[in-house]
Amino acid sequence: MNNVQLVGRVGQEPKIMGSEAGRKVARFTLATTERGYETKNGKKIEDRTEWHTLVFFGNITNVIENYVKVGSLISVKGSIHYGKWEDPEKGTKYMTEIWCTDLELLGSKKENEPVEQFKSGEEEVPF
Repeated sequence: MNNVQLVGRVGQEPKIMGSEAGRKVARFTLATTERGYETKNGKKIEDRTEWHTLVFFGNITNVIENYVKVGSLISVKGSIHYGKWEDPEKGTKYMTEIWCTDLELLGSKKENEPVEQFKSGEEEVPF
């Protein structure tokens, strides 16, 4: 089963564009952080931040366009997808994306706002 659930902060303004099928696509990064800790013997383990590329398809992009900004705290659900292509100058390039179907707005950095949930309404991710 290919399921991903992430909670983190938006790292860049969402880019909204059209797909080849004429539908809207939103793409942006999300930072998730595993908090550091100290082991029993006193060794400090630092925070570890991972960056994820999120992709949304269809009507949910309207919500993203209006409400999702850099620093927004969000929760997403989706599936992980890998791709690769050949760059004539730099060789093989690889990418990892999370194709999202669900979005929850968890509030802003400065204040807690009510949680809003949105589903893409898409059964499958169309291209």
